[in-house]
Amino acid sequence: MEFDKIDKEEYNKQLKYFNDYYGAPFREEQGTEEILELINKYACNGTLIDFGSGSNIYFWLIAFRHIEKVLCVDISKEAFFINEQIRNKKLYPKSCEYALKKYNKEFDKVLKTEVNYLIYDVLYSSINSTIKYNNVSQFGLLGLCKSEKGYISNLEKLYNLLRKGGTLLGANWCFSTSYSKKMGFNNNYLSEKMIQDFGKKQNCKILYVKKVPIINDPNYDSVLIYAIKHE
Repeated sequence: MEFDKIDKEEYNKQLKYFNDYYGAPFREEQGTEEILELINKYACNGTLIDFGSGSNIYFWLIAFRHIEKVLCVDISKEAFFINEQIRNKKLYPKSCEYALKKYNKEFDKVLKTEVNYLIYDVLYSSINSTIKYNNVSQFGLLGLCKSEKGYISNLEKLYNLLRKGGTLLGANWCFSTSYSKKMGFNNNYLSEKMIQDFGKKQNCKILYVKKVPIINDPNYDSVLIYAIKHE
């Protein structure tokens, strides 16, 4: 992907998000520890497609055991540009230090993972499901769906991208009352039961599902995390 035409306003918006959540030192009790453990325990080796990637892919990659190739999907080219700045060592996500120590990884090796980019709005578009992946992930994206029906519809699209035996990894942050007002909707439909019901409908195995409380964040009260295996 070429990064010669970058929207400055969008870049500054994405950079602020990066600095607030990933550029800063790791914050505990935000559910992130549990997401990293979910990845490390349940992810498969091989390929990964990550939806709503933003500028965070190298942070999550630390927890995977062995990923050969990644396709990042997002609507923001500017967020992908931040990833490239990280890869070229022009930016450094300080939060990575926690995960690097925990999983005994070297960041230089993580940065050598083949990462490709696709600009695409998966929430409102169909997906070509002819190409299958060992892992499909979304950390944050589906929580932007305004209803449970919309969430499940999009979750089905992502699930259909899995190879047999592959794993779908998800995490969605549950809005606080004040953040719901700011966003103009709430996502309080997010629940463990919703994921369990999805597993029954798809006849797949729910490896893990838990709603984890978040401490001292004005925007989020908890995060729903899960791993689903395609059988």
